Amino acid sequence: MIRNIVFDMGQVLVDFDPDAFISHYTTDPEDIRLIRAEVFETEQWTEIDRGTITEEDLVAPVCARLPERLHTAVTELLLHWQDYMAVFDNILPLVRELRENGYSLYLLSNAGKNIHHFTPKILALRYFSGIFFSADFHCIKPDEEIYLKFFKEFSLDPRECYFVDDRADNVEAGRRLGMEGHCYEGDPDVLRTALQENGIFLLDKMIV
Repeated sequence: MIRNIVFDMGQVLVDFDPDAFISHYTTDPEDIRLIRAEVFETEQWTEIDRGTITEEDLVAPVCARLPERLHTAVTELLLHWQDYMAVFDNILPLVRELRENGYSLYLLSNAGKNIHHFTPKILALRYFSGIFFSADFHCIKPDEEIYLKFFKEFSLDPRECYFVDDRADNVEAGRRLGMEGHCYEGDPDVLRTALQENGIFLLDKMIV
């Protein structure tokens, strides 16, 4: 029996869109491409999620790889990109309904330590029983380690959990450990159907 619904954050609860973040500092398509490649598409960004460095640590090495004309933009981006992250409102009613129907909700997300400053803006998290960010535990999805630490942190049985993530490899990694899941593509109604098909009770449209 599923008792716990586990949500990813990026592209599920919030819109993680690097080009949109960068466009607040430059609108030139080539500059956006350069900055995206040197910030968000690097192993160093992965290390932010792993908690070994922070965005502040990335300023100097990224600036060293980019033209001087972009240094101010990159510095401001790294220090303030979260200010421009949009929260998805369309999933909030489903989150609230799950909580009201007795399910415990948890967050399992790859994110750096600075994300804690942003979480108060995510209204859905008010209904969550636990929040687990990769940087706080020095491991990232889809590595098996992060799932095992997550289950241990909240004393959860993976067979009683259902995982909602926008990446198929993350969902499959959880499934290998006994946690069923759904690869989310932005439509709460599709998610609702998947939840119901897995025996999760939702009052409004319960599948008999």
